[in-house]
Amino acid sequence: MLNKKFYFILALPALFLLVNKFPYLQITSIILLIILGIIYFFINRNISTYHYEIITILIIIFIYLIFSYFFSGQSLSNFLSYSFLRYDGNFFFCYILFFVYSIPFFKYQEVLSIYFKFIFTIFTLFSIYGIIEYFLNIQPLMVLKDPYAGTYFRALNFAHNATGSVYVMASIFALVFFLKEKNIKQKLMYCFILLFCAIGLFLTKNRGGYIGFFVAVVFVLWFNYRSIKKFFISIIFILVPSLAFVFLTGIYKRILQIFDFKAATAVTRLDLWRKAWFLFSQSPLLGIGFGRYNDISNYDRLRGIAGFFNFYLDSIFINSAAHSHNSYLQFLTETGLLGLSLLILFWIFCLIILIRAYNNSTNSFAKKAYLSGVGGIIALFVLSFTENYFSATTVMICVSMVVSMSIGLYWQENSKIIYSLNYNKGLVINKNTITNNKS
Repeated sequence: MLNKKFYFILALPALFLLVNKFPYLQITSIILLIILGIIYFFINRNISTYHYEIITILIIIFIYLIFSYFFSGQSLSNFLSYSFLRYDGNFFFCYILFFVYSIPFFKYQEVLSIYFKFIFTIFTLFSIYGIIEYFLNIQPLMVLKDPYAGTYFRALNFAHNATGSVYVMASIFALVFFLKEKNIKQKLMYCFILLFCAIGLFLTKNRGGYIGFFVAVVFVLWFNYRSIKKFFISIIFILVPSLAFVFLTGIYKRILQIFDFKAATAVTRLDLWRKAWFLFSQSPLLGIGFGRYNDISNYDRLRGIAGFFNFYLDSIFINSAAHSHNSYLQFLTETGLLGLSLLILFWIFCLIILIRAYNNSTNSFAKKAYLSGVGGIIALFVLSFTENYFSATTVMICVSMVVSMSIGLYWQENSKIIYSLNYNKGLVINKNTITNNKS
């Protein structure tokens, strides 16, 4: 078991979710976790039993994506390059923490507590600074001006969409902690955090983030109250101040642009979606090859049986941040129905485990973690209609951490219950096995 003094290392990636302009900070923290995970796996050779199903699916997805990559004629040198792993192949980096946190070499609740403290502290501080920049018009560090979107907050990330998506998660987490907290002082603190995280989200001008946030809010409120009356009262309490802020700050203009289908961004997205759908129609079962969407320059280089499976076999590889702006279309295009189905199955399994955990748990903190994970997955499903967020490092690191550790927490919770029950019956549990207590 890792010494508690080093638990902060396990939550370290949470500190770098708003600074992807300096990617080596996040990369270093993830590599450190991978090393720790490997060391403790070889020491204990154990993973939490509640991770078995999702890890099995994830291994199948990894293997499938690797075969898809090489079957489409891409090289080993490109696969191992930083540019591929940074952009087209960052899926592997995004989901690697599910493996690390499946190894129970620490107490999940204590690390999750540090994780949420990191999230709430960093996102609140960044929001406060962003608000000052946004409204006082001082020398910009985290705020930029765009002729189409206007002034927007992006923190220290390359793109406001990355910042908006992860602020959705932070806002959902803050809402859950506010709803589930019983202590008045703590509840006021979470109200303060929620307020600044929500303002930070609105100032990013991320329209997909607005939709993802409010859909997730609906689910979180319903899971929390399970009462139609309380549910609608809560919706009103959230909507009224939100709408007031949106109109007073002029952000409503950005929201109205969602319905402007002649705008440049809408036209561009529609073109990307048409391209993705056409390529999917050419190879619906297996896709054109993982990482190939950006490489397409000549449709004649598709090889196979049109309408069944067709791989793109050009030897030119373009690794960039460009994508179809829709995760579902992106995976359909590159990995076909099989690839997307495996990915959706993975997330559904995670969602089922967390909902079961939330319904069964009596631990106050654990219920907050489980509901945060549920809200995060729901938000991710919605966000992924507007960007390729299933493979977006910033938001995926955030979601991977809370979901995988929450599943581990559920396993540790039940392990303690089983141990307690069997200890009273004269049994001792060691490494998930039950043996007679001869003492």
